[in-house]
Amino acid sequence: MLQLPTIKVLDIEILTDWDFENVKAFGDSIPGFRSSSTFLTTLRSNLHLASDLSPLNSLVSTPTTPAFAISHLPQPSSLSITTTPSKNSLLKLDPKPEPILSTALALPGAPEDRSAALRLIADSVVQQRQLAAKELVLHPATLAVTVLVIAVLAQFCEWRPLFTAAAGLTVAALAAIYWITIDYATLAERINWDWLGGYTPPSTPTGERGSGLKKQSKCDDPVVLVSKWGEEVIGALIMKVVKRERKAYVRAWTVDASCRGKGIGVGLLEEGVRVAWGKGARAFEFERGHANSHRVLPPLFNGGFEKRDATARVVLADVVKEIRRERSSR
Repeated sequence: MLQLPTIKVLDIEILTDWDFENVKAFGDSIPGFRSSSTFLTTLRSNLHLASDLSPLNSLVSTPTTPAFAISHLPQPSSLSITTTPSKNSLLKLDPKPEPILSTALALPGAPEDRSAALRLIADSVVQQRQLAAKELVLHPATLAVTVLVIAVLAQFCEWRPLFTAAAGLTVAALAAIYWITIDYATLAERINWDWLGGYTPPSTPTGERGSGLKKQSKCDDPVVLVSKWGEEVIGALIMKVVKRERKAYVRAWTVDASCRGKGIGVGLLEEGVRVAWGKGARAFEFERGHANSHRVLPPLFNGGFEKRDATARVVLADVVKEIRRERSSR
């Protein structure tokens, strides 16, 4: 076997007498070239190995740079040092507190809250139009009549005239539903300061009267409560306290459609009962002509409305029972 000569690392004496400062100065004088004293020091450390090391030891990782080479390293500029902002500093720069849910009286001196409450109640009246259309279309009587008409037309018409007749009947039915339920939009427009009664801002025009919605006397200012999520009004309750009867009547009670089913309405009703109790009321019920009491459909199609009213009365009774228990335990 051919024996190759062994070259020892000790024989390589590169960088033995190099002056690192001169080398660096020479490299810096060349445009676009910068010599690194750290690189040169590391290279020298790799090449200057002990004589008693075997050739395999040349494969070890780069040794640590000698301490004397640290003086050759350029010191970093203070302008290049950056710090990561802390979480507290970021919160101070852009504070965004989470909104909170609050329920409070909308006093006569706060017309903005009362206006928002009236708008919310008017929206709840308009939403009854959708419920009325659903009750009218999906009622078993309506579905039975529709199936009967299609069956009769199928006996005397071909398929193409049958589709044409069905399309015409559908358009006619939608137009009839629109005109039947349009009264809810008219009623919603009459939910205004005049309907509210009591304190009325001087700049607010008086609305129409005798609209089918019972108007309150202006002798006593109503109890108006609003629930807010942050600054947005999402719930409204209007009650009338009759002191001589020691009774409170709920005239309107609603929560924004996107916030229902979360207990906001129950909390609003509880606070309203407490306020009315403080004014001397000991009996509570919904007013006969409350904001959502009007019906535009025949009694046959009002099952959904009656169910909602019954549920509201049960909730009110439970709240009153809880408040009585709370008062008696004191």
